[in-house]
Amino acid sequence: MRNNAGEEALRCENCGREGAHVRHLSRSYGKGSSLLVVEKVPVVSCPHCGAAYLTAETLHEIERIKAHRRSLAKRRNVAVAEFLWQRDAASAKLANRALQRAAQRARRG
Repeated sequence: MRNNAGEEALRCENCGREGAHVRHLSRSYGKGSSLLVVEKVPVVSCPHCGAAYLTAETLHEIERIKAHRRSLAKRRNVAVAEFLWQRDAASAKLANRALQRAAQRARRG
């Protein structure tokens, strides 16, 4: 069976329902000077149960890429940002107040 995009429909390994699809994402492994970013990794995603997973074949290929990173990887400079939601208690209080005010405004109409 094919979906609207012409791709073959997949059965989710988690819930068993048809309709899972492959998305190509970037995944990072390691950190600092040993960081390796692998682009276009096929990730199976299920719209029914929300599962997202890598197949055994994909995992083996990632291990091969990691083992041969010197010959396969290209060096690039990359910007790195840190997600800093509610860094400390003061930031948490400010964020909570802002959310409460927004909820009050929404209730008022």
